[in-house]
Amino acid sequence: MANIMDKYITKIEGHGSLETDWTPPSGASKVKLHIHEGERLFEGLLVGRTIEESHWITPRICGVCPIAHNLASLRACEDGLGIEINETSKLLRDLMVCAQMMQSHALHLFFLSLPDYLGIDRGTELAKKDPKSFKAALDIKEVSDEMATVVAGRNIHPTTTTIGGFHKTPTKEDMEKLLEKIKKTRKSAEHSLKLCSKIKFPELKIDLEFVAQENGLIKSNKVKDVSVKNYKENITEKIRSYSTAKFGTYKGREIMVGALARIYFLSPDDPKLTSISWSSGDVKIDFQNPFHNNLAQAIEILIYHKRAEKLLNQLLRLNLDSKLPRFNLANSKGIGVVEAPRGGLYHELHWDDKGIITYANIITPTVQNLTSIEKSANALLEQHENKSQKEKKHLLEMLVRAYDPCITCSTH
Repeated sequence: MANIMDKYITKIEGHGSLETDWTPPSGASKVKLHIHEGERLFEGLLVGRTIEESHWITPRICGVCPIAHNLASLRACEDGLGIEINETSKLLRDLMVCAQMMQSHALHLFFLSLPDYLGIDRGTELAKKDPKSFKAALDIKEVSDEMATVVAGRNIHPTTTTIGGFHKTPTKEDMEKLLEKIKKTRKSAEHSLKLCSKIKFPELKIDLEFVAQENGLIKSNKVKDVSVKNYKENITEKIRSYSTAKFGTYKGREIMVGALARIYFLSPDDPKLTSISWSSGDVKIDFQNPFHNNLAQAIEILIYHKRAEKLLNQLLRLNLDSKLPRFNLANSKGIGVVEAPRGGLYHELHWDDKGIITYANIITPTVQNLTSIEKSANALLEQHENKSQKEKKHLLEMLVRAYDPCITCSTH
């Protein structure tokens, strides 16, 4: 008998619910993830607009990760135009990525996911239960917002970026102030990881396939790497009757993208990890348990916090080059990829000789995670079959939150 949860899953971005059949026929799926968010058809909205407008329009897909969409659209245009951005722009855009990762992970961890483990109903209750952790959350959010504002013009929906680089770069004074703030908030980033490393996550064992982008390649822990240029031949989106979002697979299989996948591809000897005492065993992460995506996000907060400090020091040693490259419009197409907080983001644009977009395709991280969420949910019910229905319902909601789905992005 099917039981459709009468309420939306709380503490996730967007509107989704779970349909659970507690007594399905043998071999049948027990759980379906219903996506109820209205589609906004951004791909169609881009057609007929200019490529200069694409990086203004696509950030409106999501208020949580607008920087990722901005950069993906810019990279698609620059790929098609054959533009190589200068060192100043590369460093500034890397700093924008740091801001995006820290903004999103802090919001998700402290206000959406961690309440499940800390015995509170909502993140704001942390102010009384654990003031130190609440201050750490606010510190991380504040410094990442400031980072985005200094480099991208404001903390959401960037205004300073343009095809080929930036039409406005930050002042040395602003960067020096930001660097001081980053140094002062290092302990808050370290505290976040320490807090998450002590959490006892629900037990779950799944043979997860991880996929992440790196150096122009799509990497998988199961199959050979492929070029991001071939993303469309490998990532397939399918429509399901109970969802307004498409469900994505990689080479026909369920995959997990995001923080846990990215950390998987960092070896234990990678400097990014040894600097957070990975080798000494202070942080123990289980790559067969999707709940540990929350721990991976805390690891990334510290990684990107340290990276931001390094980038600012590099930028302060440079004479910032704000010169933009010249380019000629022609019939062309380009693919732009970015590792967004929730995983690989793909933008593909085609345009005519006037720069008018004739085709747009966007594949978001949550689309790729939806099939994995269902796979993990079914495994959870099998591995916790002795628990009550109430307990299993709660675990299922926690599992969905662990994936940090952005349902609005998935119904772009």
